[in-house]
Amino acid sequence: MTQNPRATKTKGLLLEALRQGPASADDLAGELELTANAVRFHLESLEEEGAVEIVGSRKPQGAGKPAILYMLTRETDLKFSRAYAPVLEATVRELRSALPATQVTSLLRRVGKNLAKERGDPNRSLSRRVKDASDALNALGGLTTVTHTSDGYTIRGSGCPLGAVVAEEPCVCSAVGSLLSTIAGAPVKEHCDRTGRPSCCFDIENG
Repeated sequence: MTQNPRATKTKGLLLEALRQGPASADDLAGELELTANAVRFHLESLEEEGAVEIVGSRKPQGAGKPAILYMLTRETDLKFSRAYAPVLEATVRELRSALPATQVTSLLRRVGKNLAKERGDPNRSLSRRVKDASDALNALGGLTTVTHTSDGYTIRGSGCPLGAVVAEEPCVCSAVGSLLSTIAGAPVKEHCDRTGRPSCCFDIENG
């Protein structure tokens, strides 16, 4: 369903306002010059979407009901940050200048294994584990499909969740490959396309 552009804009303004901290519908209505009822309607919608959450209430100075306080969820708050890609790229660059390439790759593979903790089930079939690996990459911002091949499976992405970094630091793909290999419980070969807009491609071999 296509959202009303006006409603989308209002939700965006509410999210921006909530970056300052918890606020009630009345607080937001006063700041954005909207009616409290309109703000409550959009806050309820944002809560259903998982963008905001109720974090408590505030007692009124006089008579009346406590004001419900809303706050951005952690996931929504993270979406506003533009620091992760440049910080990761700078960190990897520093690591490459201080350590041999083999050690940097080994470190990134350990990072991938840590990301894989508590994901997937080693008792499932390979096809199910590959699907779990694909889902884990999607949870990090990927958009992948799984294809069954004669040698196993291929996880191919439309784009790359680390695309802002891998074009300059392709070794970061080692972390993703390790994540997928750990969850799938099978060897993984990386064939990512880093030209133009980077996109993921990993072959997972039959055990």
